[in-house]
Amino acid sequence: MSRQDQAYAIIHASYVNITDEPAPAGGQIVVYIGPEHAQTDRELEILVLEFAESGREALIFHAMSLGPKWRRYREENPDGWR
Repeated sequence: MSRQDQAYAIIHASYVNITDEPAPAGGQIVVYIGPEHAQTDRELEILVLEFAESGREALIFHAMSLGPKWRRYREENPDGWR
């Protein structure tokens, strides 16, 4: 999956939430669910390791077509940021 598709999904995410997944020191894992690009309804799941207010660069470490785990997570946690 291209970095361009990953960036598009993050920028145009329909769902964003901080997960309960364990993260390295001082970090948090954020899930973004959004379209692969403007000409499709296919959604991607993007997991990003973010370090709030630390100045450290965020790291995309997981990107793939939306699967059952994160689809269910969105259904069970509907109060995402977007």
